[in-house]
Amino acid sequence: MSEPATSAACEHILEQLYQFHDHELTEAEATEIREHLMACEPCLDRYDVEQALRLLIRRCCAAQAAPETLRMRIRTTVTRTVIVTEG
Repeated sequence: MSEPATSAACEHILEQLYQFHDHELTEAEATEIREHLMACEPCLDRYDVEQALRLLIRRCCAAQAAPETLRMRIRTTVTRTVIVTEG
């Protein structure tokens, strides 16, 4: 395994943990986090806690649905959003 992680490395990993859980990272970033978690027990423990919490929330809220008025406001906002690019 690699050297023990420094606190700066752990902070970097923990800052990206939510994006990692949500599969929002590049493959290279995800690989970096996986490798770090395999070598760093405190970060792996934190990952496990976050994962357990996500599963608990999903299980407890599975039957809940957003109110239709909220869904319509979100759809309207997304529809009105304009992306401006320089070029």
